[in-house]
Amino acid sequence: MTRTIGIDLGTYNSAAAVSLGRGHVVMAESRHGRGSPDVKSFPSFVYFDRNGLKQLVGHPAKAVQTNNPELVVWGVKRLIGLSYEEAREKGQLKRFSYGIEKGPSDSIVIRVGGECYSPSHIMGFILREIKEDVENPKVNPSLGGPVERAVISVPAYFSAARTGHIVEAARTAGFQEVDTVSEPMAAVLRYGLNVNGQANVLTFDIGAGTLDVTLMILIQHGDDLIPGELCTSGDAALGGIDMDDMLVAYLRETHGLQKIETDRNSLQILREEVEKGKIRLSKSETTFLDLPGQRRVNLSRSELEDVLTPVIVRCRGPIRESLQRAGITAAEVDHVLFVGGPSHMPCIRRLVRDELSKLGAREQLVTEIENMQLSLVDPMECVAQGAALKAGRVIQPYLKRIVEGYGIRFGGYYSAVIKDNSSYPVSGKGGLIHSNPNVREVPVAFVLKRSDPEKSTAAGTVYKYHELGAYSLSITPTGDLPHVEVLLQVTDDKRLLATLVHGPSGQKVHYEGLHHTEGKEVVLQEDEPPEPWSPEQVSQLKEAVRGKTGGWTKSHLERLMHAAEAALELVSDATNTKVRKAKEDLESSVKRAVESDCQDPNRDCPSISNRAKELLNVLSLPEIAQITKQDFLNYLEQLTVIAQS
Repeated sequence: MTRTIGIDLGTYNSAAAVSLGRGHVVMAESRHGRGSPDVKSFPSFVYFDRNGLKQLVGHPAKAVQTNNPELVVWGVKRLIGLSYEEAREKGQLKRFSYGIEKGPSDSIVIRVGGECYSPSHIMGFILREIKEDVENPKVNPSLGGPVERAVISVPAYFSAARTGHIVEAARTAGFQEVDTVSEPMAAVLRYGLNVNGQANVLTFDIGAGTLDVTLMILIQHGDDLIPGELCTSGDAALGGIDMDDMLVAYLRETHGLQKIETDRNSLQILREEVEKGKIRLSKSETTFLDLPGQRRVNLSRSELEDVLTPVIVRCRGPIRESLQRAGITAAEVDHVLFVGGPSHMPCIRRLVRDELSKLGAREQLVTEIENMQLSLVDPMECVAQGAALKAGRVIQPYLKRIVEGYGIRFGGYYSAVIKDNSSYPVSGKGGLIHSNPNVREVPVAFVLKRSDPEKSTAAGTVYKYHELGAYSLSITPTGDLPHVEVLLQVTDDKRLLATLVHGPSGQKVHYEGLHHTEGKEVVLQEDEPPEPWSPEQVSQLKEAVRGKTGGWTKSHLERLMHAAEAALELVSDATNTKVRKAKEDLESSVKRAVESDCQDPNRDCPSISNRAKELLNVLSLPEIAQITKQDFLNYLEQLTVIAQS
């Protein structure tokens, strides 16, 4: 008998569960046991030997981290699907002791010993360990048997571009069928709530690596609660390990431990003590920490909360934004669900309570948060259990939403293909026309659009844009301007797919979302992009800059140079290499003709004509598009007048 499994794939710890029927969900155990009630069954750690070969996964890998921090890989959920530059700029690389390098196409490569791995490879090792333990009847007697299908939880704030890498990792781990579910959705599937017909639920899901704040609607249908996502906000780089970073920095500063920065073992000991102390302070007012150098110090809950204030404050924005974008007031929220290890912390619950109260939540909800008992459903297990219910098809969500949108970049402009906060599966169409009829490779720049809860206000949402790598379509020139149709799709399991089609010839290329990388942030204007040049306009341009066989004067040349400079004043980024070179080439040609004192200015006319044409073509390229259609027409008119004078 084959089984389906639900997996909570965490930054620091993972868990798995199997649904054996309605209301009967069993947590899977590791062959190495749980180790502690405060952790999940499968720590997301992998240990390699000095040759770079995988040796241990889970608890035993975590256990040897203190003495071999450079050989133990963890936290790859923070890295998966990111470009190297984006991870570096966001400070994601500093906390890890293992080697992280820049790979092909700005990807992330993890080097251990003499071997290199992608974050997906590491995640695949963790998922394979979970699969093997669930299938082992000696480890899980009530679950043992082949497992071919898995539903894996992913942060709701994760883009489809990043989720595809997790699906890829699951397939390499041996799962034949893979689906995904957002972590807040999985939690709602597991929690039992008293709902009379319909309710609005806010889930506050904070784990080791990510924060999701999701507004959901629950509808009572017979004995079932059917959930649907209304809107999600959050932060893919905010969680328990960021708290640990702040506490480590604080303790190093206050106790003279700055020198341990180069001592990986001592730094690892300090990180482990911080994590344990943080957990203890969720239940106690004070605790002690054994610092490197055999020093024991006291740490109070109030001291910890003061240190963590900058991280805690960052949680406010996603709460406000999720309500605003869902079109729901705080007074309309019926329940709040807390998910994830850090949600045990009193300061986190207090922040959510105070923020909702300030936004107008009903007193009944505020009281409910104050009196909420964590023991009803374990926040450390509910995501895996909810994923198991979806895997067993016991409960299915009826509405799922992506946080982000997807589109195409035209120079400094963004053109939407799939709108943000769309329900998925969803698809959209866009298109572009390249300005060169002879091009054989049409570049297409895909862009991810996401709201920025830290900068958004009640007055409006602020968005940020990330490149998704370079893509292109090889075509056979037809003599006309190449028209490329762009098809984007977010699948039911939250992967991003793209297809590029050349209209005249039907040539196409298909890109799987698994290979997209969420790159660095770029500054774009969200507006209607400049319209592509028509074949007639390009033909006029060629005629205008072709020049004449005679009759050019110094005045003509100076007017041409003035027209070129006027066009360049419209360019928002004249430092672009292609723009700069085309500009310099035109300036050089005109200067030589002018300096000849018009003895034979016609000698330079072909060169000037070609340089003018090259400059304008560069300014109108889709990847630059620094000149609008109207500006183009004005410039074209000036060139025509000059040529006909």
